[in-house]
Amino acid sequence: MNRRIVNYFEGLTVICVEGKKIERFLSYLYKLKIEILDVQYIDRHKVIIKVYHCDSDKVLNMKTTYDIKIIGYEGKVKLWLGLKKHVLLLVSIIIGYIFLLYLSNVIFEVEVIHSNAKIRNLIIDELNEKNISKWKFKKSYEGIEKIKKEILNKYKDRLEWIEIENVGTKYIVKVVERKIKEKEENYLYQDIVSTKSAIIMKVEAVEGEIVRRKNDYVKKGDVLISGRIMKGNEVSKIVKASGKIYGEVWYNIKVEHPLFYQSKVLTGEKKRVYQIQFLNFNIPLFDFSPYKEKVVENTNVISNPLIPFKIVKQLQKEAIVEDEIYTDGEALIKAEEQAVKKMEDSLDEEEYIISRRKLKYYIENQKLYLEMFFKVYESIGEAREIMEITE
Repeated sequence: MNRRIVNYFEGLTVICVEGKKIERFLSYLYKLKIEILDVQYIDRHKVIIKVYHCDSDKVLNMKTTYDIKIIGYEGKVKLWLGLKKHVLLLVSIIIGYIFLLYLSNVIFEVEVIHSNAKIRNLIIDELNEKNISKWKFKKSYEGIEKIKKEILNKYKDRLEWIEIENVGTKYIVKVVERKIKEKEENYLYQDIVSTKSAIIMKVEAVEGEIVRRKNDYVKKGDVLISGRIMKGNEVSKIVKASGKIYGEVWYNIKVEHPLFYQSKVLTGEKKRVYQIQFLNFNIPLFDFSPYKEKVVENTNVISNPLIPFKIVKQLQKEAIVEDEIYTDGEALIKAEEQAVKKMEDSLDEEEYIISRRKLKYYIENQKLYLEMFFKVYESIGEAREIMEITE
């Protein structure tokens, strides 16, 4: 083994010796079988020697007229003494690092963005059940994707899509409510008005007077088919207007896709294990043959939301990990497919995407973020009751 490596692990003591006939002192050390690893002569009466740390006490305890004193250490002894000297600093650094690790992995705020308070409360309740709330630990990308799918599946009739974005110590949740065709109101007299800003592409009137034509730009609430039938400048009669109006509508959709993704395929093997969890560290108890990869379901045995420590009972299912690594171009294609699917899922049978284009994309934290613009052929008409009737 390399001498320097041996010296490091053995540890060396650097000793200064002063006195007359210094060679006689060194000879005496050899007789005592004390190995001198290095000798540096300062002058005729002074020398600095290096010996193994285990021999330093023998040198210091020698009964002699020479002045002997330790002036330094090398190897593991120097390291250990340095650690002891700066133990408070080291403990502070370790505690600080653990605290910083805790802070960077804890959720301090969850914000749900939606104009409807009922939808916001619904999402907050669901996230709380899935441990996405204040003072809880952040989820992995796979965990977030799983939660999004579970929420959408549970409320498929109410929610169109949901996005959970991690910004620092905050989760920002964006939700789009599913368009539900309300039961047709049985108005006696009505207009057909626009539900949103659009350019009219097709008008089919069954009853009533068409007041906006193909290629007209309309805003939300504009009358498209009027229930007031005009004769000159006067209303000749009022009817229940009906028909179909389709327009070109515009949407911006934002999506994200990881550059590296792991999927887990279950093998069918499973077992129950108890585990201590502290911050991001997991310590299994009596698990002598751990699965290399697994999917787990946790049940808390001991926990407190204010303390980053708990004991859980886990149902572990063995899995095989399949890695998917995407180039920037491949991730861009996947993100575009995801945006198109999100748009298509919101459309009805006769509605479709007219055109689409990428507005911008960028890569950050091993994810590709994409914003796309869509032109959509979409139904834009709804009934609005005519309230003021003059006989």
